[in-house]
Amino acid sequence: MGTIMRSFITRGRLVAATVILILLVAGFLAGAQHGYDLGYLDGENKTNGWWIDKKTHYYESSEIRKKRISLKHNHI
Repeated sequence: MGTIMRSFITRGRLVAATVILILLVAGFLAGAQHGYDLGYLDGENKTNGWWIDKKTHYYESSEIRKKRISLKHNHI
């Protein structure tokens, strides 16, 4: 009867469970880092696009203003 009721937790099962747990945690951390990188890149692209758009509007309006003044279109 002693050989029939072996312990459920054996050294092999404990090692296998530990390896699986480490792999799951590593996969989760890799996924979290990948998600962070994607979010950071998206935010950086949006910010760069906004900044370029802002500067484009500024330079376009200043060039138009210079041209209008040189052509005397702003005078009544």
